[in-house]
Amino acid sequence: MDGKTRYDRINELLGGNLRNMFVEGGHTKLVSKPYMDLSIEVIGPNVISLTHYYELNGDLVPDPDMEVIIHLEEETAEALSYQDTYVYRRVDDDGKVDERAKRELNYFLGVWLNNLKEQGFTYENRVL
Repeated sequence: MDGKTRYDRINELLGGNLRNMFVEGGHTKLVSKPYMDLSIEVIGPNVISLTHYYELNGDLVPDPDMEVIIHLEEETAEALSYQDTYVYRRVDDDGKVDERAKRELNYFLGVWLNNLKEQGFTYENRVL
């Protein structure tokens, strides 16, 4: 690891345009063959989703899909939820933060962001 934060990694994936995603209510799709495309989308105030989709019987299935809250002023990013074909986890449950889930999901998010970089996902390879 090179010391970059989750926020830095997400901003890097977006070519330094993370703040603009919220201004524009944005979404983008990054491509790096042979891997599944990566969709990045604003889904709420300060919340984005990072998702790979595969097709099953004509339906798009998210695997994995993470919701991430972005704190623009602090330049931090934290996992809110994770889902794949078999599991759905949230950091909060009925208004209470599950500290273990928070640690594990943030760890996974960091590893995934590093993997995405190593796999060649860049803003230059986005679908326009």
